Amino acid sequence: MSDRTPAFLATLATAALIGWWSTATPAPLPADAAATEFSATRAMTDIRAIASRPHATGTAALTVARAHLAARLTALGFAWREVAFPLAPRSAARLKRWGGDSTATGVNVVAWRRGADSTGPAVALMAHYDGVWGSPAAADDAFGVTAALEIARAIPQAAQRRDLILIFTDAEELGLVGASAFFARDSGADPLADRVGVLLNLESRGGGGRASMFQTNVANGALMALYRDAVRQPLANSIAVSIYERLPNGTDFTPALDRGVRGFNIANVGDARLYHSPLATPDEIDPGSLQHLGAQALDLTRALLTAEALPADAPAAVFSDVFGVAMFVYSPSTGWWLIVIAVVLIGFAAYHRRDELTVRGSAGAVFDGVALTLIAALLLFAGNVLSMNDLSPEARYYDRLAALPRLELQAALLVLATVITGMAMWARTATNRIVGLSVLTAVFAVAMQWYLPGGGPILTWPLLVAALSFFAQSLLPRASAASSGVPIATASLGLAWIGGFAHFLMLAVGADMPSALAALLLPALLLLAPLMPVWPRRRALSVAGVFVLAALAIALWVRLDAVAPSVAVYALPR
Repeated sequence: MSDRTPAFLATLATAALIGWWSTATPAPLPADAAATEFSATRAMTDIRAIASRPHATGTAALTVARAHLAARLTALGFAWREVAFPLAPRSAARLKRWGGDSTATGVNVVAWRRGADSTGPAVALMAHYDGVWGSPAAADDAFGVTAALEIARAIPQAAQRRDLILIFTDAEELGLVGASAFFARDSGADPLADRVGVLLNLESRGGGGRASMFQTNVANGALMALYRDAVRQPLANSIAVSIYERLPNGTDFTPALDRGVRGFNIANVGDARLYHSPLATPDEIDPGSLQHLGAQALDLTRALLTAEALPADAPAAVFSDVFGVAMFVYSPSTGWWLIVIAVVLIGFAAYHRRDELTVRGSAGAVFDGVALTLIAALLLFAGNVLSMNDLSPEARYYDRLAALPRLELQAALLVLATVITGMAMWARTATNRIVGLSVLTAVFAVAMQWYLPGGGPILTWPLLVAALSFFAQSLLPRASAASSGVPIATASLGLAWIGGFAHFLMLAVGADMPSALAALLLPALLLLAPLMPVWPRRRALSVAGVFVLAALAIALWVRLDAVAPSVAVYALPR
């Protein structure tokens, strides 16, 4: 093995540790935490009251949950009303298939508490309090409902500059019926809908993981500036927002957007086995996930309720958090400057190392980057196909959510196998690898910047970090550049950031389309370029083969395993 192997392995290990730390949920604050803070422990009391048993639309259990909401709202100083609405034929038919009463009527609970000035637009929190058939729904969406109640408790009425509205919708699981009724475009809309200036929709798809702000308005510049300044534990990026806009999914936020309401959609997607699951009880969910969701929403709600004016429409922003600690928000045009700066730095460094640079070597690195990305995509696709079982599509969807930890491990092994394969393919000069992969990454970054500016950071940021690292190394004596720690530090941080997004992407779409992860391999290879060891071909391919075999074993395990007990009851044959 080359002398770069220890540094290469140390970089991967450090990146994994940073990535693990950045995706871990915070500890839930205790019940005696400061009154102005969000406490998941306090909120769990409401979850146990609402989600002690399944409570689908039209059931007696939902009536009990509604009574609990009414008592809590009264205690918090809200006026409130129940608003009944009919189910659309398609929604009623779905409820009947579940085993419910197709003649049931949905009931929204709408509450409001006046601020110092009730003449202006209000701030609204929205969550659905119904669950799917057969699930206690302790996360989806008792998370959102109880977070809204705890937020209302943490912000006293005296601190409200403007009105606070709470919207608890029914029949979300039957097709967003309650939210559609509230935000109806015609005269059937709730009168309070016209008063909503900014809306926070609180959702959940799973029982754990950090909560991400994954959807907002197109004209989101001012909204995201407020998010950056207000939220202490940010988790949001325009890449995820751009992806979600192109998916066929919908939440209660969808009817609000259709009406032109500004706002934020926040949800956790970890521990996906509990999504719509009969196992989604209060004892199974992670209170730390609720803590992260609620703390974000509390910071935003407080900032909105006390702001002199609510954010107006502004040009779309590019944004991303960094490990949930800092948040960068900038205009799309700034992305062009970041690419230019990166290219200039790489050009300067390449000039200083021109004696190591050849056209053939750099072109070979470009070829290797394309080839390895395609290899990863094919391996991820093949592994996914092999892991598919013969359940009905609906049952298989929930079964694979339960298998996501294994599927994520399988994907990681296949990506590592691809990287190790690259050890036998690389041009042997590090400068050639860096320049060739920088050119390739810059080309794709320009394309991304042109067609999908919100997705720019996933290529532009690693390109800039790699350029800064290459530039710094070019200023050092050659004998000490590789051992300076600069490439290890920059690659560790960059890979951890990419890995965090890969983890989110795997949770969001990985059960169906893990080959999407291959798009993240190119910037990862660029960061690893100065550290990549060159192994003998036989050794590299043998080690890669072991990883592939391990991944295939996991695929077969998922395929042949018994149906997970967490599968939604209505998805199984009766």
